[in-house]
Amino acid sequence: MKLFVLLLFVVYELYLCESEEISAGTVFVLKGEDVLLNVTKAVVLEDLFSFSWKYNENKNVLQVNSSNNPHVFPDYAGRIEFSVNNFSVELKNLQESDSGVYTARVITLLGGETEAAKYNVKVEDRASLPLLTLSFVSDNSSSCSFTVTCSSQDSHINSTFSCETRTCSQEGVERSEGIPDTFLQVHQSRGSIICNHSNHVSWTNTTKIIKDVCHQYDVPHQLNPVHIILGVFLTIIILAIIGVGYFGVFEKEEQAKE
Repeated sequence: MKLFVLLLFVVYELYLCESEEISAGTVFVLKGEDVLLNVTKAVVLEDLFSFSWKYNENKNVLQVNSSNNPHVFPDYAGRIEFSVNNFSVELKNLQESDSGVYTARVITLLGGETEAAKYNVKVEDRASLPLLTLSFVSDNSSSCSFTVTCSSQDSHINSTFSCETRTCSQEGVERSEGIPDTFLQVHQSRGSIICNHSNHVSWTNTTKIIKDVCHQYDVPHQLNPVHIILGVFLTIIILAIIGVGYFGVFEKEEQAKE
C-alpha cells in the first residue's frame, strides 16, 4: 500500500513538472556583449537536490548540487558569472553560435523536476551600413523624379520620389525578401533621402542630399539666430557712433555761431 501511494506521489510530481513548464521569452543581444538570465521562479534551498542551466535542453552550462556548490562546464569556463543568492547567470562575450534556448531546471529531493526560467537568446551582429543609390526617371525645369535603391547584403528596397520646389512626395515602395530580424526603410527628411538599416540590437543609415540630385529642390537658407542678434547689435553701435559724431558736429556749429 505504501509503495502504491509513493508511486502515485511520483506520478503527481511528474504531472506538476510537465504542467509548470515556462514558455521561453526572447532576448536579443549584440554580438560580443553580455546577457543576464534571471530565475523567474523561487528556488527553495531546503528542497533542492540539484539546479542546472542548460543550453538547447541537452548541453550543460552550469550545475549546482545540494551543497550549493556551482560547477561550470568546460565550454563556458571563463564566460559565465553565477549568483548563489538568486541562481541567475550572466553569459559573457556572446557570439552568434551562442544563440539558442537556455533553461534553468530544479530537481527536488523527492525527485520532482521543474523549470525555473527559460530564455530564447538571439545574438545579432551590428547592422551593416546600407548602400543608397539614386537614378533619374525624369527631369524638367519645374520638377524632377528619381528612383532610390536602399540595399544591404541580403535585401533591398526601391522607392520613387517626385520633387518640386522645396517639396518631395514618395510615390511607392518595392521590397525584396530579406533575412528575418533585419529591416530596411527609406524616407525623406529635411532635404535628404535617408536609408535606414536596422535589426533588434543596432541601426545605421546612409543619406543623400536631394538638391545635389534634383536641382529644382531649393531649400531656403536658414539664418543663424546668433548672426541676426550680432547684426542688430553692430547696427545699433554704428548708429550710436554716427549719432554721437553728428551731435558733436552740431555742437561745434552752434558754438561757432555764438
